[in-house]
Amino acid sequence: MTNSQIIINEAIGNGLYTKEEVEEILKSGHMIPVHTFQTWKSAGYIVRKGEHAKITTRLWKFTNKKAGEADGDTDGEANNHYYLAKAFLFTADQVEKIVTA
Repeated sequence: MTNSQIIINEAIGNGLYTKEEVEEILKSGHMIPVHTFQTWKSAGYIVRKGEHAKITTRLWKFTNKKAGEADGDTDGEANNHYYLAKAFLFTADQVEKIVTA
């Protein structure tokens, strides 16, 4: 299951959207407006102070740390892989556009 599929399932499961609403959004060529803090930031938005994540889940994250690197051993083999990491998701009503002066 991809991160997009996980986010869609979580949004439907948490009652943020119905399956029909999600299908309409996807048909229009957009993603549902539920993202991590970093994804919102990359899109030019900031999560408003005091907001709490609407959804807490686990999403796939990539690492290329070498085996044993966490123990200080830098001679280990490259260990490129994905793992599930805790993620906090925010909705569009929790963010505002970053204003640059």
